[in-house]
Amino acid sequence: MRHLWAICAVILVIAVAGNAASSDESATPLSNEQLYVMMYIDQGRSYGYQTMMARIQLDTVRAELERDQKILQRNLELYEKNVIPLIELEIAQLKDAWNRKQLIVAEKSLDYVSAEYAAMTQMARHFGGQAMTVEDLYATFRRGWEAGCDKGPDEVIAHRAWAAYAEKSLERARQLNARGSLPDSAVLQKEAQLAIAQSNYTNREAGLEKCRTVLFPSLDDIKAING
Repeated sequence: MRHLWAICAVILVIAVAGNAASSDESATPLSNEQLYVMMYIDQGRSYGYQTMMARIQLDTVRAELERDQKILQRNLELYEKNVIPLIELEIAQLKDAWNRKQLIVAEKSLDYVSAEYAAMTQMARHFGGQAMTVEDLYATFRRGWEAGCDKGPDEVIAHRAWAAYAEKSLERARQLNARGSLPDSAVLQKEAQLAIAQSNYTNREAGLEKCRTVLFPSLDDIKAING
């Protein structure tokens, strides 16, 4: 019953607000063009934010790659001096491989969101009255679609590298735990990380072929649409 009263109250508020708005003679009726412009500007703002975050992610991956390359070089020197076991060197090598694959993905992710942002900007300008051709807008969208699909295989490879790194890290954690040098909680955390890494890899691999078969129209398909 309380839910019913709440719904009635909302309807009443909307009705009162609607009457107030309709009685305001100075209000400007909303046109479809104005609606479309605001909608695409809003979407463009979202992609603009995603573009900024993609740049930050790219810089982050580059910094981590540089850091882990130094760790790998140090571990290689320590291994050659018999200071650390082989598994420590292998972990550093796997981390470096993962970083390199992540860098490729980060670069393509930036390409994707940048193209989507450019497309949203072009659409907003079109509804704002600026001249635009189907070919130009399609080319911008196509660049984004291609970049989005192109990064799929690299994401699979990157997550496979992450899973390999997580698996080797878990192996080392269990060795240290057996010696009493690492708590059980740390091993459990490594097990969770491996499970997540394997799930990411298998799910991305399973959906790899769907990218270009779902909503990937040609320029002729777009031109065939009647206005």
